[in-house]
Amino acid sequence: MKTLDLITPENSDISFKSFTFPDGQPHLKIETAHLTDEEVRCRILARIANPDDLLKVVLAKSVLEDAGFERIELVVSYLMAARMDRVMTIGEPFSLRVVTDILNSAGFSKISVFDPHSEVTTALLRRSTAIPNYRFVQDCLDDFLERNQQTDYWLISPDAGALKKIHGVAHYVGAEHVAECMKVRDVKTGHLSGFKTLEADFEEKVCVIVDDICDGGGTFAGLGGLLKEHNAGKVVLVVSHGIFSKGFDISNIDFIYTTDSFKGLEETPTHVSVKKVTEYL
Repeated sequence: MKTLDLITPENSDISFKSFTFPDGQPHLKIETAHLTDEEVRCRILARIANPDDLLKVVLAKSVLEDAGFERIELVVSYLMAARMDRVMTIGEPFSLRVVTDILNSAGFSKISVFDPHSEVTTALLRRSTAIPNYRFVQDCLDDFLERNQQTDYWLISPDAGALKKIHGVAHYVGAEHVAECMKVRDVKTGHLSGFKTLEADFEEKVCVIVDDICDGGGTFAGLGGLLKEHNAGKVVLVVSHGIFSKGFDISNIDFIYTTDSFKGLEETPTHVSVKKVTEYL
């Protein structure tokens, strides 16, 4: 099955050119001359981080159909609006439903999403599946523990919403110690408070926080402080999707692992390691 790779075009099996018209309209042209009549299946790899990305995906689906492909799958590294998986306050849109309606209307044979924020994403997308972050977390754990000659660690769930995911991760990586943390978020202001954990003493062991998204990093700064108050050793943050809207320096976080699912992260400080998301799709 051939791949149209919109994330790393140099690795794409199907050659294409992408550009933007002067009026701001995104556009792409797929080279179809080398395709054969026998090829009926293909997949599109894409990050959908903004409306332009969303439109390019739909445009790519259209031209691949015109080229003769009958079954076209979509694999998404990052899906915009995944965090808006409900109406947060009166007067705001159900943004995820709007985005998934657009993708559903395109008629993909299958849609896979890397570590979506919640199960609402796959509930709204037809013929869809979630790609778990298990292998990514395993690679990060192996790397950090080997670098620091550690064998024992705590796996940390940042809040109740992540608890189901963290148990799936723990089973996959064979973690012996899992701790749940809690926080309170004001949905109107975004202010975080009330960080708590039921664990009294982490005995100076490495604490690895696993979550799907890091945006400004406020949640993790608060959690890192809480963990260190409870005698944590180094605090490591492992996030599938790194936005880092306020930079990479997050208080109380000693090391960060992420992927380039949201955007290219070629230049990062020494305490940040970025893995190619296409390795996990």
